[in-house]
Amino acid sequence: MKTLKFENLKVHVIFWAIYICYELAVIYSLGGKFSNFPDYAGHYLLNIATFYFNAHIVLPNAVSEKAKSYLTIPSAILAEIILYLLLKLLLYQFYQFSNIQISTPIVNIWFFIISSTWRAVFFIGLSTAYWLALSTIQNWKRITDLENSQLRNELQTQALEKTLLTTENAYLKSQINPHFLLNTLNFLYNSVSKYSEKIAESVLLLSDIMRYALTNADEDGKVKLEAEIDHINSFIKLNQARYDERLCIDFLINGETEECRIIPLILITLTENVFKYGDLLNENYPAKITATVEDNNLTFVTKNLKRKKTYYPGYGIGINNIKSRLEMYYKYELNVEEDENEYISTLKIEL
Repeated sequence: MKTLKFENLKVHVIFWAIYICYELAVIYSLGGKFSNFPDYAGHYLLNIATFYFNAHIVLPNAVSEKAKSYLTIPSAILAEIILYLLLKLLLYQFYQFSNIQISTPIVNIWFFIISSTWRAVFFIGLSTAYWLALSTIQNWKRITDLENSQLRNELQTQALEKTLLTTENAYLKSQINPHFLLNTLNFLYNSVSKYSEKIAESVLLLSDIMRYALTNADEDGKVKLEAEIDHINSFIKLNQARYDERLCIDFLINGETEECRIIPLILITLTENVFKYGDLLNENYPAKITATVEDNNLTFVTKNLKRKKTYYPGYGIGINNIKSRLEMYYKYELNVEEDENEYISTLKIEL
């Protein structure tokens, strides 16, 4: 059972104030006089303490899952009554020692035991009713919270099922569209190869790029690093064809890449940034892309002059996407250095 909450304290104070005033009014109407304040204070403190001790300590422990209620509850109540009698007896001795006048002194020990036991049973009974009401309210709240939780779970399940269905439909569409696209590119390649080797090679490069981008990765979500590098080479060659081989760009590979694996389309995103925002027509300052593999660590560096005018959004979107994907697989560092004229990105990955 939970302890009293501060916001309910006022309710308890008001209840006891009304109850004490009611009893005092009854005592005055029957006897025509009041006793002194210490007498009332001591008795009501004992009664109120018995009330909350029973409701918040005795009953919650007696009715716990580990306890046998049919044995513990009667034993606990009997022990409470005995404790109440002993405390009241000590209270009377304190009054006698302090020369405090009380309204009902001990004249007959049996009368004292019977009257005090009745008083203890009354407050224990009142406390038990309070505990039952409090337990019922708490159980009702618990059931309501559980029902609300189940309802939320059902709604989430329905939302997930709807999302899954949408994803499955999108997946089926993605299976159809790329298949159609690749077949169309192959058709165009076969059609134009008779008339222009240059255009046919461009169509073939585009087909390779699209096939790689649409090909699923292995079960671990990764592809061979060599495949990613070949993809970058195809991308560079296709763009060179677009600009009649006028682009000034160097792509260098250092180290052994055969045994390395990487999640796909990470390096190409940094490469695309070079083509989107870089000035690639300056022969004195060619763009440089370098991939270095050493001790199973990959360092990928892009360096380029900035184009004065660009028609694309800033670098941030692609960089943020790269970070989100890398965080799922690797320990990595991605640093960007730029000024008004130059842009350099450095990606280090523990493969």
